[in-house]
Amino acid sequence: MSDLLLPHPLLIRLHEDVERAEYLLEQDRYTIGRLAGVCEILVRRPTVSRIHARLERVGSHFVLHDLSRNHTFVNHTLLTGPYTLADRDVIGLSSPEPLLRFIDSDPTLVTAGPLRLDENSMRFLWDHRPLDLTPSQWRLLNYLYQHRGQVCTREQCAQAIWGAEYLPGMDAENLDKVVSGLRARLRDVDPEADPIEVRRGVGYMLRTA
Repeated sequence: MSDLLLPHPLLIRLHEDVERAEYLLEQDRYTIGRLAGVCEILVRRPTVSRIHARLERVGSHFVLHDLSRNHTFVNHTLLTGPYTLADRDVIGLSSPEPLLRFIDSDPTLVTAGPLRLDENSMRFLWDHRPLDLTPSQWRLLNYLYQHRGQVCTREQCAQAIWGAEYLPGMDAENLDKVVSGLRARLRDVDPEADPIEVRRGVGYMLRTA
């Protein structure tokens, strides 16, 4: 379906807990949750908050905001801030399990240049060439990829790599090594590849072009 040029972006149901099979996103704002009469996108699941998330049009894109204590996920990754949806992103509410898929054939959608994630093999490709990454490098790149175009703090990146084992202040040197190693792997496949922008004292951003 994403090969067809749609007049508006679309949300597709991936689980029967979602009330409708499809939602054509013609308006500028939508609320997602289980509160009937308030949420335009109704999800009848006890763990989903009454008002769980919000979709808001910003320019030609839709941005997803988490409004719940039960968390929102995009492509199985915990949402830690506003997220600009891209074609075929999947949304989970209260768990990483995908409940909705976002479809948008608009060619102006956010991409990460020649970087792509093959969802079948879960391998990253740079200009169709596979990247040979360590588990830590893959987790870091996946986090930056899911939040492409946004600045991710060093703490967020470290938590994406080590999860509950992350120790603030102790893993700073290890994070620098992972970032340095990841950038080196990218240059291995393309000496000009440098999509990770360093924001000194803040964190990192994966450029979208």
